[in-house]
Amino acid sequence: MKARMKAALCGLSAACGIGGVAMATPTVGAFYNNILSAGLADNDVHANGSVQLGDEDFTAEVHTYGAANVVVQDVKFSPGGTIGWHKHPGVVILTLTADSGPVDWYDAHCGKVTYEAGDTWTESTRLHDVVNNSSMDAHFLVTYLVYLRPGGKRLASA
Repeated sequence: MKARMKAALCGLSAACGIGGVAMATPTVGAFYNNILSAGLADNDVHANGSVQLGDEDFTAEVHTYGAANVVVQDVKFSPGGTIGWHKHPGVVILTLTADSGPVDWYDAHCGKVTYEAGDTWTESTRLHDVVNNSSMDAHFLVTYLVYLRPGGKRLASA
């Protein structure tokens, strides 16, 4: 029983160590990082919109329960750069600008999706990384709708 317990503790320690390193991976290659705006939505946000386009409909909804930060960021990464393994306390919408090279987005299991200039995607509270494996700079416009810390402190400031 002691041998099993020791093996389990060693495995748990190794898993925690790897997870801790992954969650603490630093950003590499960011050479431009500018907060374009940072605002505070003091109350719950409940917004929806719908557009009829001939035979097609488009609907979008945004809901928060509690105050939130709304931050818009302009960031560029050099070739080989990485955002580092991270997660967000809310929802993030990213767009690669027209002058951007492609990037590879990885989930916590290292599943990869490649995004090209003009692509838009969302990220949330799950662990992920974005890597610029191309020979061009990666240029993102990012909008964050994230949790507001207790006491009203913003997660990002201008």
